[in-house]
Amino acid sequence: MLTVVLVVVLVLLAVLYAAVPLLVSRQVDPLPNERDPVLQDLEEDREALFRAIRELDDRDDVLAERRDQLRARYEAKAAGVLRAIDERRAHLEGRPRPAARPTTRGVPWAPLGLLGAMAASALALGPFVLPRVGQDATVTTFFADDLRRAEALRDLQRAAERDPGVPTYMTLADAYWQLEDAAQAEVTYRRVLLEAEGDSGAGAPALAYRRLAMLSVGQDLDLARDYLVEARRADPTDAETLFGLGEVAFATSAFALSEEAFEAYLATPEGAGDAEAERRLDLVQRLGPAIASLERERTRDTLAGIAEILWQEGDVDQSVEIYFEILTQHDPLDVVSLSRTGQMLFLRGRMDDAIGLLERAAEVAGGAERLEPQASLFLGNAYFSEGADAEAIDAWEAHISAVGPDAGGRVPDLIASARTRLRGEEIDPEVLRGAAVGEVPDEAPDGEPGATASERAVAALDDPSALQVLGEELYARHCASCHGVEGGGGMGPRLAGNARAAQAANVRSAITFGRGMMPGFGAVLESEEIDVLVLWLANEMASPR
Repeated sequence: MLTVVLVVVLVLLAVLYAAVPLLVSRQVDPLPNERDPVLQDLEEDREALFRAIRELDDRDDVLAERRDQLRARYEAKAAGVLRAIDERRAHLEGRPRPAARPTTRGVPWAPLGLLGAMAASALALGPFVLPRVGQDATVTTFFADDLRRAEALRDLQRAAERDPGVPTYMTLADAYWQLEDAAQAEVTYRRVLLEAEGDSGAGAPALAYRRLAMLSVGQDLDLARDYLVEARRADPTDAETLFGLGEVAFATSAFALSEEAFEAYLATPEGAGDAEAERRLDLVQRLGPAIASLERERTRDTLAGIAEILWQEGDVDQSVEIYFEILTQHDPLDVVSLSRTGQMLFLRGRMDDAIGLLERAAEVAGGAERLEPQASLFLGNAYFSEGADAEAIDAWEAHISAVGPDAGGRVPDLIASARTRLRGEEIDPEVLRGAAVGEVPDEAPDGEPGATASERAVAALDDPSALQVLGEELYARHCASCHGVEGGGGMGPRLAGNARAAQAANVRSAITFGRGMMPGFGAVLESEEIDVLVLWLANEMASPR
């Protein structure tokens, strides 16, 4: 009821505000005079000439004599334009004002009728345009929050104009960052760096460099690394900077820098005992010497050594690039390169190409049972997905013969499904889908080691303690590097105490598809894992701290 009363009052005020000028001529404000177009053109000519004169001093491709001639010509033209501006202003100041328009007129029934229709529509639709969106919130409160944020941003912009400097621009840039306006955030953080250069003795904050690095990661990794190096110089012990520098330096093959950064990160209180960082450091220390050997001699063995390290670490794309180089430039019959390239094609859904390479690898190896177990398993899955049930059974049986019957997991069930389909009978569509994406877990109970990621997540959704464990694990693996180990923010916005973390639909959309500078994880996480992460964030991060 209160909402309806408020709507009625607001509509009446709006109608009166619009109708009074139409009914009472004395309330009509005269329109302001538009700027004189001739004067505006002259002022634009003046600015263009001044800009051209300033740019002449920076021209290194023009002889000094020619530069002096151009400057003299521009200055002469500028002097003429300045005289013309003075003359035009004098003319305008002496020109009589135009006579006021007559204000006597009849009642404008058409506009008043339109206003009345709008008022009636607003009264009729009031209960529908203000639906409740939560227990204690309405759409009006939502827009009020947006309005407050817009007013705060306007105030920050004006403050930066009045008092340009590192603190004001940094505050404005942080506001753009929180609003996920990547373009304006980048421009403003760059302005922070410029202001810092002009302010002797005051360097740019490390946070400005870190966030510029985050904004550059998707376009220029070398630039992102350079920003993180500067961030470290500004704050040598910041854990977020050190971890980010280790990752970006690794991605740009700057292994010595990456190793140093990870070691420094692990020496900080925040990084001490971080298992993920220790694993990355171990990878860098193993991969660095292999890369150094490759730079000295690019042989098949050095390439295979690097590809093996990357494959074991789960970096399928980079390892397959090296395997492809081995196949095209060193040994087109290399079994491991054929097998793993085929497995990558299977994961990308290119079943025909995957079958071709895996069959070739099996032929060279002397049979599918001589392939590494994962390859024979994927070959059977690919056959099964394409409806080649007899071939799938042969490949899966080769897999069981290689790993032993006790380690076959659910492969015997898949073989039974393939035989069922060979007899012309229907099979469970979920079995076909699981084989198509490589989901062949063993028979461990839900949530135990050996269960699929989706099964573990489903179990966690029904078990608060399991939800806590898995949520922390997913957050640490995919979110902490940007949002902070405790959700305090870093390259990404602060999550701890952020009420938006409880908005399940928005959080799920951001995790799945990405938002602003945040990448999407829809291709990395199972949908059930995303459900776990959304629920865990709402429980752990949304409450005030």
